[in-house]
Amino acid sequence: MSAHAKVITALPTPFTRDESLDPDGATALFTAVREQGVDGVFVAGTTGEFTALDDDERTRVIGLALDVFGPERVYAHVGASAPRQAESLVRAAVGAGATRLAAVTPYFLPAPEDALVRYYERLVAAADGAEVHAYLFQARSTTPAAPSVLRRLRDAGVRGVKISGESDASVSAYLAEAPSGFDVLSGNDIAFEEFVRAGGLGVVSGVSSVFPRPFVALRDALNSGDTDGVRAAQPLVARAVAAVRSGSIPHLKAGLEVQGIAAGPARVCGDAVSEADLDVLRETAEALA
Repeated sequence: MSAHAKVITALPTPFTRDESLDPDGATALFTAVREQGVDGVFVAGTTGEFTALDDDERTRVIGLALDVFGPERVYAHVGASAPRQAESLVRAAVGAGATRLAAVTPYFLPAPEDALVRYYERLVAAADGAEVHAYLFQARSTTPAAPSVLRRLRDAGVRGVKISGESDASVSAYLAEAPSGFDVLSGNDIAFEEFVRAGGLGVVSGVSSVFPRPFVALRDALNSGDTDGVRAAQPLVARAVAAVRSGSIPHLKAGLEVQGIAAGPARVCGDAVSEADLDVLRETAEALA
């Protein structure tokens, strides 16, 4: 059993009712998450609606997270569809104090492997010593990345990888190919236990921004070898994931709102949150408090 499992919370980005960025709301949310004992945060990523933020907003949100968590606990997401834009985001994040960066692969138009490696080489160079972690999410980006590319990424200076949208068998293949010392994180909330048992570092969890306690409890049980604790925490993690529809951004934000944490609307298009859904979120919040 692992002795190092981590919970990295993927942070939503709060907006005001007119969909403007809400810096005060972000600081309040980020502080509330910090107080729950998570190991770190992933900011301005998929859960943070990065595709609906302009570059200045992304840098502002990263700066707010750095203010609350400090540089050692923040993965600042700087990925873009083209390396030139991503390089600019890298420099802005490092200028704001980030020392640990994450970057989704080029997206919309799939990048062949050689171009993918060159993209990360450019980001590592722009990072000027800050860590760069790759973010692989073919289901959303369209860019494929075979497990064998992890060694090429390591040789390009990349320090680790987050994997989302893959089957358990595929994730196992990535773990098997990961070089020694190369951090592997998963975006699959529900598979946290299995992933850590298979050798992964931990989970990057959007659901834990709303319901952190079962994830923290599962982490602690895994790290202490508490089999009964693992058994007790796992169904609570499953309940949390189901309540927010596996990380639907409108449901994540609604789940925060029912707990009195302002998150505002989603800018991205997403599932409608019905009254029945709100009832489930309220019941889940009460049960997991």
